[in-house]
Amino acid sequence: MTADLLFEIGVEELPAGYVPPALAQLEELARDGLKELRLSFGDLCAYATPRRLALFVKDLAVQQADHEEDVLGPAVRAAYDAAGHPTPALVGFCRGRGVDPAQARRVRTAKGEYVAVTVRHAGQPAREVLPALLASLPGRLSFPRTMRWMDEVRFARPIRWLVALLGSEVLRCGLAGVQAGHASAGHRFLHPGPVEVGHAARYLEALERAYVLADHRARALLLSERVEAAARAAGGRAVHDPELVEINSFLAEWPTALVGRFDRAYLDLPREVVVTALREHQRFFAVEDERGALLPAFVAVRNGDERGLDGVRRGYERVLKARLDDARFYWETDLKRPPAERVADLAGVVWMEKLGSMREKTERLEALAGWLAEQIAPAAAGEARRAAHLCKTDLLSEMIGSGKEYASLEGVMGGHYARRAGEPEGVCRAIAEHYLPRGPGDRLPQSEAGVALALADKLDHVVGAFTAGKTPSGSEDPYGVRRAGNGVLRILLEQGRHLDLQRASMQASGPFFAADVAAPHAEIMKQLGEFWRGRVESALSERAVPYDVLEASLEARTLADGDDRPRAGWVDPSDCLERGQVLARFRDDPRFEPLVIVFKRVANILRAATETLPLQLDREALREPAEKRLLAALEQAAGRTRPMWAERAYGRILPELLGMEEAIHSFFDAVLVNVEDLPTRVNRLRLLADVRALFLRGWDLSHIVVAGAQAGSG
Repeated sequence: MTADLLFEIGVEELPAGYVPPALAQLEELARDGLKELRLSFGDLCAYATPRRLALFVKDLAVQQADHEEDVLGPAVRAAYDAAGHPTPALVGFCRGRGVDPAQARRVRTAKGEYVAVTVRHAGQPAREVLPALLASLPGRLSFPRTMRWMDEVRFARPIRWLVALLGSEVLRCGLAGVQAGHASAGHRFLHPGPVEVGHAARYLEALERAYVLADHRARALLLSERVEAAARAAGGRAVHDPELVEINSFLAEWPTALVGRFDRAYLDLPREVVVTALREHQRFFAVEDERGALLPAFVAVRNGDERGLDGVRRGYERVLKARLDDARFYWETDLKRPPAERVADLAGVVWMEKLGSMREKTERLEALAGWLAEQIAPAAAGEARRAAHLCKTDLLSEMIGSGKEYASLEGVMGGHYARRAGEPEGVCRAIAEHYLPRGPGDRLPQSEAGVALALADKLDHVVGAFTAGKTPSGSEDPYGVRRAGNGVLRILLEQGRHLDLQRASMQASGPFFAADVAAPHAEIMKQLGEFWRGRVESALSERAVPYDVLEASLEARTLADGDDRPRAGWVDPSDCLERGQVLARFRDDPRFEPLVIVFKRVANILRAATETLPLQLDREALREPAEKRLLAALEQAAGRTRPMWAERAYGRILPELLGMEEAIHSFFDAVLVNVEDLPTRVNRLRLLADVRALFLRGWDLSHIVVAGAQAGSG
């Protein structure tokens, strides 16, 4: 038999940002807890409003499943006497588990021979085991901040009521001095009294009659429809903002949309300023026409019905006017002084402890952005340098420096101020884009100068933090170093841009070190290498590159264009991703396993070698036909793949490398590598090292897991 389960935690209003993570936690904790209790169930989901978190489980088993448990008892020597009869030790052990000593069996363990019994546990009724689980759930939810009362209870807000129903039966469950019942609460103003929930399955229906839409998904959908309808009534459409829909849905239990208006003169302000004034504190939706131009109207969401909307509208419009007046004052004040005149004043703004001022950061960014532009888009180098010179000046503006709701527009406002000062459009756009992406879901910079400056800003942040000893540790990253590093990788990987992170880090770190501190600089570069490798590995894992293919690509020893010195396979993340994806696709090819076995056979011999190999192969010393055939196969593969490496045509390279298979196997069959003669031995090892090096330009295939790849030595 089954029954539906409802558990509702009624609280004072929760901050909107607290609710989505709590919902996910509640579902996960409940799912794991029910499985641990051996209670089968159908669908499980959580609901939420500002005043409640609720768990609903459909078709929950009303009885635990029976289960068997094997229990180890005393050693055989202690369990039976000389005549083979059970001793008191065995009898007592079996009595405690409710089994007959005759059911004991002998088992062999690492410690010797013992007796064991199988204990059958009968399932208990769900009503008896559920209360403890439900009472534990609130205390196991984590929030950014919690309140504490009655010494042991911690939660985001005070708990006011609990509902715990298995079907129509109230479960005996209590927390924080509150006992669970079948009475929930309706809308605070539209239905302030209790709401009787007669059955778990009728929870949503009962609350809706009390002006509470408890299903947050349905509430958000309804809210979106009402906002769009209100925007159409205002002559436009709501500016697309899914995050604002979610925020409003967790601020209202019964959402009603209304239209407000403001003076058209405020539309002379930059669009971002008006939208921010509407959104940040008031949670209003901006309205735009079919061409995307803002209209002097907004849509607000009220937690209630349509009664008294005119008064609410007037109040909203008054508050918004004050905020827009502030914004106009900031804007007009800031335009009186162009960005170029503010650069010197950045010397008085501390960037990061131990790392100097924003003026010094600006100087580093000018050099680094120019260098990066030369690597990825030489034509944009001039714009990137000029944008770097001006990009931090909006921190001194009234709009950003006031610390109010417009602070989130840093960079964006800098672009507007530069535009009004007559700077080239490419410079203005780069300034506006240089903080992008700010997080995982944020958009990327699009202009070439903007990309160069965004990379420079993030690289300088990462390198500066490592230099100052402010590195991320475990889950702690108070200075946003990982976020900056992830931003670099998103730009490179999602836009397919190639950049050597080692060279870029060296370029970025140069200004932090004097010529006489080479040792500390080397140590910082080592730490940065470990950091970047970890970020690249994480980013490529998120892109579904298999773990062994990923390791093979990360551990390659690639060659940059025009450079004979090998570099780690991860230093160019986009190149590493390309190689990983090609190798992963080649895995389904019947030639994949032979390719891996060939490489591993070569690598295993070289791994076991202790000799110091010469830098160059002595071609004249190769006298055996098998040696010469392998050299010829190597030279042919190297020659044929040389243009392919330059073109990154990795899919064509792998079959060419496999072309050496027969020559390698013939070499091992006909030639003993580890001969007594040292010059011959090291020359043959050198030949194998050259074969391995050709593979390593793309992949270290020793990390690939395939059957039959444990080749021996030769």
